[in-house]
Amino acid sequence: MAATTKSADTDDELGNQLVTDVWERWTDRKTLENSTKKQYRSIRNTTLEPFFKGRSIASLQVDDIEQWLSWMEQTCRLSARTRRQRFSFLSGLMDWAVTNEIIDRNPCKKIEHVGSRAKEIREQKGNARRLTTREVLATLNGAPPRYRAMLWLMAGCGLRIGEAMAVSRDQIDFPAGVLRVDFQMVEDGVTASGKNSALHRRHIKARDEEEPGRIVPLPPNVAFELRRHMKNHGMWGPERLLFPNVTRTGYLYASYFYRQIWPVALRKGGVPYCKPHSMRHYYGSRLLYAGVPENDVADWMGHSSTGVLREHYHYIFEGAVQRGRTAIATMLTPGADDPGKGDAAAT
Repeated sequence: MAATTKSADTDDELGNQLVTDVWERWTDRKTLENSTKKQYRSIRNTTLEPFFKGRSIASLQVDDIEQWLSWMEQTCRLSARTRRQRFSFLSGLMDWAVTNEIIDRNPCKKIEHVGSRAKEIREQKGNARRLTTREVLATLNGAPPRYRAMLWLMAGCGLRIGEAMAVSRDQIDFPAGVLRVDFQMVEDGVTASGKNSALHRRHIKARDEEEPGRIVPLPPNVAFELRRHMKNHGMWGPERLLFPNVTRTGYLYASYFYRQIWPVALRKGGVPYCKPHSMRHYYGSRLLYAGVPENDVADWMGHSSTGVLREHYHYIFEGAVQRGRTAIATMLTPGADDPGKGDAAAT
C-alpha cells in the first residue's frame, strides 16, 4: 500500500516510524498507572504487532484499518466491544500523531460505524451467565472457609474482587448495617524478580484520599458471615484486613483467587463455570428486579451513571416479557389503580 502523501508540515522521517514504536511513545507520554500500561502493552502485542508488523504509521490507509477490524473479528474472534475499544485506542494514537506532525491525517476518521452497538449488547446478553439464587448459595457454601465471607461480599454487597480482597474491619459498621467501600487491592508495578506485579492496597480509583468512598447496605446475612469469619479467622496486620493470603504473611493475590478459591467454590457447589463477576451481576440484577431505584443501585455498585445498569444488568434475569404481561393484565382490571376515596379524581 502506498504511503500517505505528506504535507510540508510533517516530517518524512517521523512518518516512517513503525506503528508499534509510535504506540510505545504514545503510551509512555501518558500519565498512566502501571496496571494500565500493562493493558496497553498487551494490546500492542496481541492486536497491533501481529497485523501491522513492519508497517510505518504514515503508510496506513483506510483500507488497512478496515482489514485490521475484520481480522480482529474473524481471526482473533474478539467481541464487538473489544474491537470497538481497540479501534478507539488506535484512533487516539493517530490523533496524537497528527497533532505532533508525525502524519498529516487520521485514517480512522474515515471509518464509520465500527461494529454495531446493538450487536455488541446482543453479544453481551448471549454470553451472560445468569446465576440463580440456588447456584449463588451453592458457590458460597463450596468456597474455602477462609475466603467464604469474601464471596458473600461480592454477591451480597456487589463488591469487585479487588474491593473484596481489601476489606478491613474499619470499613464495617455493624450497628448501622452499612459497609464503606473505599479501598482495593491492585497489582501495580514490577517486583525485583519481574515475575509478578507489586501488590498493594490503595484508595479506590478515581477518588480523592479525603473522600469517604461509597456506602453500601450491609444485609444481615452478609453481616453474620463477616462476624463468623472474624471469630474463626481473625484479622491481619495494622490495617486489620479480613482476607490476607493463605499463609497470613501478606496481601492476597488475584492469581491465587482465580486458581485456588473461585474454581474450588464452583466445583464443590456443582455450579458450571462462570466468571467471578457473575456474583456482582447477580447483586445488581436482583436489586433492579426487586424495584430498587436505578440511581441507588448505581451508587452502591460504584457506577458513575445508570447507563451501565441498563446495558449490563436488566437482562441478566429472564422472564421480563412474562412479568410485563402480568403487570399489564393486572392493571387492566376495573378499579385496579382507580383513585381511592378521598383522592383527587383523575383529570
